Amino acid sequence: MHLRPRSVPNPRPVNADDPSESESAALKEQHLGDLLVAEGLITPGQLHEALRTQEASPGYLPLGQLLIQQQLVTRRQLDHLLRRRTTRLKLGEVMVRSGLVTPDQLDVALEEQKRRGQPIGQVLVDLNFVSDQAMRQVLSLQLNVPFLDLDRMLIDRDLMRVINANYARRQGLVPVSLIGQNLTIAMDDPTNQSVVEELARSTGLVINVVTASREAIQRAFVRVYAADVASAEEVGEGGEVITEEDQPSGLPKSKYLDDYRRDRMAAHLVRQLIRMASERGCSDVHLEMLGEGMRVRFRIDGVLHELNLGSLHQALQDNARRIISRIKVIAKLDISERRRPQDGSFRVTLQQKGERRPVDFRVSVIPGYYGESVVIRILDRRAAPSSIDGLGFSAAVSEQLRKVLARPTGLFLVTGPTGSGKSSTLYAALTSLYRPQIRILTAEDPIEYVYDQFSQSEVNERIGNTFANYLRAFLRHDPEIIMVGEIRDDDTASMALRAAQTGHLVLSTLHTNTAVGAVTRLQDLSVDLNLVASSLLGVLSQRLVRTVCPSCKAPYTPSRELVREFFDTPPQMTWFKGRGCEACAFSGYKGRIAVAELWVPDERDVILISKNAPFEEIRESAARSTTPMACDVAARLAEGRTNLEELIRVLPYSSVYEFRQLQAESLGNALSA
Repeated sequence: MHLRPRSVPNPRPVNADDPSESESAALKEQHLGDLLVAEGLITPGQLHEALRTQEASPGYLPLGQLLIQQQLVTRRQLDHLLRRRTTRLKLGEVMVRSGLVTPDQLDVALEEQKRRGQPIGQVLVDLNFVSDQAMRQVLSLQLNVPFLDLDRMLIDRDLMRVINANYARRQGLVPVSLIGQNLTIAMDDPTNQSVVEELARSTGLVINVVTASREAIQRAFVRVYAADVASAEEVGEGGEVITEEDQPSGLPKSKYLDDYRRDRMAAHLVRQLIRMASERGCSDVHLEMLGEGMRVRFRIDGVLHELNLGSLHQALQDNARRIISRIKVIAKLDISERRRPQDGSFRVTLQQKGERRPVDFRVSVIPGYYGESVVIRILDRRAAPSSIDGLGFSAAVSEQLRKVLARPTGLFLVTGPTGSGKSSTLYAALTSLYRPQIRILTAEDPIEYVYDQFSQSEVNERIGNTFANYLRAFLRHDPEIIMVGEIRDDDTASMALRAAQTGHLVLSTLHTNTAVGAVTRLQDLSVDLNLVASSLLGVLSQRLVRTVCPSCKAPYTPSRELVREFFDTPPQMTWFKGRGCEACAFSGYKGRIAVAELWVPDERDVILISKNAPFEEIRESAARSTTPMACDVAARLAEGRTNLEELIRVLPYSSVYEFRQLQAESLGNALSA
């Protein structure tokens, strides 16, 4: 999570006429700058530019904080230097420079501090010279510690297992977030470095410190460490537990306990949605914020359904924004960021019919006019095919595919639109090819299923881990097989063909409507067609069509207009359609199967590609070396596994036209059998 301290209100420029106010602080900041230069963290030119920027700024910002904002040093580097060299400005000096107190008020507070022996910040608050919140905001600037509004943050109550409640109360702290190995805590006294070091040793985590007002930390403590709301306990404002029989009459219940209860309800509703989606075999859950509230839809067999949620519907509406925040928490996203898209993931263990299994979830959040919308992708390894045979292609396609993948080098492509099962086909191919004597490397965006047999790498373009850069690195790791999630740019296309030319079997995907269309797509990516001709092993173009629900399957007669789309002469055959039942969510379909065409370029195709022949000429030649999708379609219709309504929805029109051309010649017998 990216945390940023708030700006201090009403900053006042330094009084240059008062040496006690300006010169000592300026000398300390110059000393800090000299130390940073001496440590090699910044250059003299960067220091000069930072001091010039600080001087030109209308409000005061400590030099260290300015350097962090300019990304010249990290917060950890600065804290380490300040702890070793103790060059921090005193809090009173920062208060004066920020315009929150006058030099005379600071003098009074310093005299009072000698009498009381308390920290200067607390003395200033007690004398009503400054508010507790303003004092802490300045303290956060002095210590380079973020200042947070904890009341507006959703804090995961599971963090109570990380830090003991008694220890947290005694040290005046509360855990805020845990992302990977980084634990963020809000401390009442962020200067207490011994507590930070003790927590780092005991938890084995990296401790990040933030601060907030004392009251906000106390309220956050109540929300994290409150007793289970299922019991008859209520929590008081100070964090103590009060049972109902001990609670004085007329004592108002804390609104923060109500917030805690709503947070728990949101967590429960998220679990309900996940369980429902998993039980119904959904691939995605869509939570869309619209004008009338949150709409929840489930993608089942490639189609979105708005299921009857019963009493759950109103609970989802009442807790919509908290549900979004809860999903962001478990997906390790920044819940305070509502303006930019975010992507994350999480894993849960589901128990169904006595079986426990881990299921991965991928989360995408986008901002909208009415609020953030979320899509949760469900990645259940049980649904991933384990071999080519498990893909369900026709016998002709499966046999040809095995022959193509048996070759040791070259480029094999899978094409089709988003959601057509391309990644599943690649995974199935890799599992079929794997044996202990070879090494398989993959570059994916993102990794959908994790396999123990492969070395899988995830693309992250923000840090330069692109498909092309991974391919360059893979060539130095001596693999036999490389899988690239998608060829989407010139650099990746060039590197994929280079890898195929240098003795590797490369598998990847493209977005094209037909198998032979891969040639023009590669040409658009500025690839040398001679390389394509010598490297391309084959192209599989596929679609996923829904199968008729076996529980409510019944004969029917399709419309005359629909039949004419596929047949010149309607065949004598029995058509099937699902009537709709609870098993298929009353859609008439349950499950999906693949239909595909496989093009394996022959010698004539290779010559035409290398000569850069017109596409129509290449397409006509490729027709002789392609196992058409029409054969798959005919077989599925003859088996009664799908129907014309589903085919016209999914297939590209070129495949429908091809079906009409071929049905009279090669499919007539199959359809009438």
